Amino acid sequence: MASKLQQGDHFPSLTFKLVSAGTITLPDEMPTRYAAVLFYRGHW
Repeated sequence: MASKLQQGDHFPSLTFKLVSAGTITLPDEMPTRYAAVLFYRGHW
C-alpha cells in the first residue's frame, strides 16, 4: 500500500482524462501554486 502524503511532500505526477476530451497532468499543468482537485463519480 502506498504511503499518505505528509505536510511538505511534493504531489506525485498524475495524468487524468478530461470529460471534454484531452488530458491534464497534475501538478505540471496547474495554473497556480494552490489548487483543489474534485472527483465526480457521475451517475451509475
